[in-house]
Amino acid sequence: MPSRTKLYKSIFGAILAGTMASTSLQADTLRYAVGFPSGAPIEAAKEYAKAVKQNTNNEHSVKLYELSLLNHSEMNSGISQGMADLGYLLTAYSPSDYPYSNLGADMSMQTALKSDIPGKEGYAYSGAMLEYIMLNCPECQGEFSKNNQVYTAVVSTPAYVMFCNEPVKTLEDVKGKRLRISGAPWARWAKHFEASPVALPITEIYEALEQGVVDCTFLSPTELTNFNLVDVVKNITTDVPGGLYAAGGAATMNKDTWNRFDDEEKTALLKAGSVMSAYVTFLYQKQAFSDMKKAAAKNINIMTADPSLLKASKEFIEEDLKFVPEFYANEYNIDGAKTQELSDTMAKLIEKWNGLVGDIETADQLSELYWNEVYSKLDPTKYGN
Repeated sequence: MPSRTKLYKSIFGAILAGTMASTSLQADTLRYAVGFPSGAPIEAAKEYAKAVKQNTNNEHSVKLYELSLLNHSEMNSGISQGMADLGYLLTAYSPSDYPYSNLGADMSMQTALKSDIPGKEGYAYSGAMLEYIMLNCPECQGEFSKNNQVYTAVVSTPAYVMFCNEPVKTLEDVKGKRLRISGAPWARWAKHFEASPVALPITEIYEALEQGVVDCTFLSPTELTNFNLVDVVKNITTDVPGGLYAAGGAATMNKDTWNRFDDEEKTALLKAGSVMSAYVTFLYQKQAFSDMKKAAAKNINIMTADPSLLKASKEFIEEDLKFVPEFYANEYNIDGAKTQELSDTMAKLIEKWNGLVGDIETADQLSELYWNEVYSKLDPTKYGN
């Protein structure tokens, strides 16, 4: 019979071995916080998890935390501090931390000036944002690095439309309306047309529309079902104000986690990032088409803007885009020459990507395009350092 000392050593050794095995397993399982309960972000994140496992030959896996580990307002600090290895980060929630990155996102109204890729504006904008942040904006890279993060994926919603209580299709219809807005460009649009911009969390829009607190809200069609707005919206104007939401890193990684991997593994993670970027953008658009059909089936009045409103809207957007670099320089006390340079770069990238996505029909085609045009040009020995 073994002595008590040997028995304790045996038990301690077994516990230590089990702990080390558990730690090793945990190190290979990336914790991915996504602040949504369902919808395109979750479905895309599942595709990302599959890609990580496949690209690393089952060496690494991803565990999703759907609206449980971190919410949107906690995501920035939570990723930085390592509470999650990965997170679906919305940089608009921390504007002072990401002015250069958000500058690119705030030029999305440019997508409303042309209608040559209807329904694919998000595809193009995601590509433009990836190329802007990953290849053309060292200041953007610095923002993520300062927050102990690495940017590996983007998200762009479908184009914004107007959900309203009453029909809004003319210049006179817009005047005096209380419009719930999603950011500074849309606030300026509202003021320009003598309406009142109202800032409200998206979770409060249902009651605000139902009770008449606001007359309209600017959102992508996907929110008709995401937030059950299909039950309260009575009118939809499809071609104003335009623009879309693209201020975010859909698979933003903790930098310490990133640095655990070798170059081959980093390449695998970047490939998974191209999958995430493509799937979340593609699935959002797919849902937008579906939700508009549901709106029609519920007899919601769907209309286009009067030509005079549409023309005036485009004229405003053309002028407002010139103001974006000045706004960011003044608002965040950063170099105006640099914001102008980056604004010019982003404008060219939007034009470029408008010409690249016309033939895209699947998420996998979109992922391949993002990889070939952007991700494949990154050096894993340097990226994220």
